[in-house]
Amino acid sequence: MSTIFDHQPNQTSWPSRECIICNSKAIGINFGALTCAPCKAFFRRNARRKEILESPCQHRNIDLSIVNYMNDSYKIDCYLQIRRCSSCRLRRCFNMGMKEELIRTDEENIRHKQLVDMNRRKREFLKQKQQNKQLSISQCIVNNDVLLHESDWCHLTNIVSAYETHCLKTYIQQRSTMYSNETKSCQHQHLPTKYCTALPMTLTISLCSFLQSLPAFHSLSHINRMFLCKNNLRLLLFPNMFELRQSCFFEPWQISLEKATWELICGPQLFEEFNRTAKLVERSLITDPIIIRLWLVVLFFSSSLFCLYDNYLLLKIPKKKTAIIDIQNIYATLLWKYLLYRHGYFGAVQIYSNLIHTYLQMQRIGFEIGVQVRTRNELLITYETLNQILTFDIRNN
Repeated sequence: MSTIFDHQPNQTSWPSRECIICNSKAIGINFGALTCAPCKAFFRRNARRKEILESPCQHRNIDLSIVNYMNDSYKIDCYLQIRRCSSCRLRRCFNMGMKEELIRTDEENIRHKQLVDMNRRKREFLKQKQQNKQLSISQCIVNNDVLLHESDWCHLTNIVSAYETHCLKTYIQQRSTMYSNETKSCQHQHLPTKYCTALPMTLTISLCSFLQSLPAFHSLSHINRMFLCKNNLRLLLFPNMFELRQSCFFEPWQISLEKATWELICGPQLFEEFNRTAKLVERSLITDPIIIRLWLVVLFFSSSLFCLYDNYLLLKIPKKKTAIIDIQNIYATLLWKYLLYRHGYFGAVQIYSNLIHTYLQMQRIGFEIGVQVRTRNELLITYETLNQILTFDIRNN
């Protein structure tokens, strides 16, 4: 008895994930048709055995062309017959679009296995190469307990202590003097212009107090100390504001008054950018006092931060900056070792990148604020006061 099959050679897509040969769970497209693993293996073994097609079916004659329209019991009988009869199964494979030419020959199988082996060895080589590269970059991470020695911890403790003793304490004292009790009831629209000088002055004095308390600062020559203070310090006021906000408690009226003061200094357009940058800082910078305070020190001991506040003043540029660079290298290395110890290599890279990116944004706003202070007549007294503070502190030290 022969079995009649539904011939669909052009069928290329199927709505279900069932084998179109025997209705089992399909694993994918094999030799041009959606099939299960057993039907795939059956076709690969028997596609070239034409004698199977010529052998008659020993089961009852069924019409598979109407199988989709019959009840479940009839479907089960049809698919069971296909699984049991090699002739029916192979004939249905061809009728449903499976192609003999897609089966690899013995020579092609050998070449395929060689290609698979070569690709596997290549992947293993690249994986090992990447692991070796990461190991060479972050080899010091293997033993975290030797990243920071006792002297490093002592240095970090001294920096945090110096910031709290000098910058933080000085800022709180200056702020209490600047914002008197009657300031609480002050209307912002009648805000005295003295706050436009008092706020930057307070920030400058507190930051100066911290940076000039470091022994490394006093190890430099007078020319180098003056160069750092006049060229680098004011560009650190904005970054230091972030750390002060993290470390100090602010009453709501103090926050409101500080905001109004910066709005007067910046002007409406620049103040919008000021706020956007402040929000970026809050999102991007990590709230670790050791990292932020050490980052301020690294920036301060730079050969030069881009600054044009004093473009018409004669600022003596030191010819030999080796001492400054050496100090910065020490602090930068200490910061990197601490980041590796706390956050691992990839975390350290991410945090360091955020520090650089965020500082560049703050530097741009800080420069624009400096232009406002230097060019607007009502803010000239602020500019002159800041210059006097720097000169006074340097001479005292």
